[in-house]
Amino acid sequence: MATKKSNQKKPVSKETKNKSKKRMSKSQKILRSIIGVIVLIVALGWYFYGKPVIKINSDGKLIQLEQTERPLILVYWDQIRGIEPEVTEVQNEQPTPTQTTVAKKSTTPQEVNFEYSENHPMYLGNPSDATTDVSNDKNYLMDRSQFTMSYNNETLCPNWVGWHLSTDDFGDAERADNFRPDTDLPDGYYRVRKADYQFNAYGFDRGHVCPSADRTKTVEDNEMTFLMTNMVPQAPDSNRIVWKDLEAYERDLALEGNELYIFAGPVGSGGSGDKGSFDYIPIKTKSGQVYNMNVPEYTWKVVMVLPKGEDDFNRIDENTRIISVCIPNQKGVHKGGDWTAYQKPIDYIEQITGYDFFELLPDLIEDELEN
Repeated sequence: MATKKSNQKKPVSKETKNKSKKRMSKSQKILRSIIGVIVLIVALGWYFYGKPVIKINSDGKLIQLEQTERPLILVYWDQIRGIEPEVTEVQNEQPTPTQTTVAKKSTTPQEVNFEYSENHPMYLGNPSDATTDVSNDKNYLMDRSQFTMSYNNETLCPNWVGWHLSTDDFGDAERADNFRPDTDLPDGYYRVRKADYQFNAYGFDRGHVCPSADRTKTVEDNEMTFLMTNMVPQAPDSNRIVWKDLEAYERDLALEGNELYIFAGPVGSGGSGDKGSFDYIPIKTKSGQVYNMNVPEYTWKVVMVLPKGEDDFNRIDENTRIISVCIPNQKGVHKGGDWTAYQKPIDYIEQITGYDFFELLPDLIEDELEN
């Protein structure tokens, strides 16, 4: 009589199970190691290739990878070939005032014709008489609700940026961090990109003139401060320490119930960052054209402080508080003291820039404040 085959599976021994687990464990370790190596290679490639980002156009189609910094590979290759950017020695001293004569306009309350409304940064005057004439490319006026500026297409930096600050400008908007070219610049003007600062090669921050933290009421307000027209090449020791502390102090004044009229900008050429001293940062386009973005020797700021209120013009007198500074754009500048160590009269800032601040005030008050 034939015997039936049993369908019952033979039990797997404990030893066989352990061997299988060991093989799986070993395979998983190898797979994890491979994934780790791939991630490391991608990260290093991203870093050395200039920290590229994916640039996407408005209809959602991929255009290209855009480098945000000059690739370290090219920096090292230039060093191997002995090619060094031009270097300028920068002395840690205040600039010598020029012989520029600042024209004063005699005004009385009855004679003033205000072109701009109260709380507009140019309510009390246009420091450089900037215009919206496109041919005036070294002193081109750009007026936005967040700030106003005189832009210089030769230096590729603002001459000055002006804004009004009070608690009305604060809100819950987070830092946008979306540095980008200013598409509102006229055709024919070069539009500076985030990558043009080439931190790996030159060591200067993209230093805000109007700070991000001064414009947090709306997301749009904050994003506007990241336009590259609002930036200057700034030494990290100034941007992240001395200049930053002054910005924080101004916001504290606003939170205490004050309103501030602020102008700030660069002056001179030749600053020192984390990679050395430079007069400018060369920018080479894909077409082969070369631009030189000026590296300022100093950054200055002029601030008028008033208790928050109305009828500002008639509330300003000889005792109105003024803050004005001229800070060297240098590595190690914080070792010379905080921002108070770099205070200078407005009159001094006018002499080195050629600008006239708060020109609509009566002469007696303006002269007293500036001195």
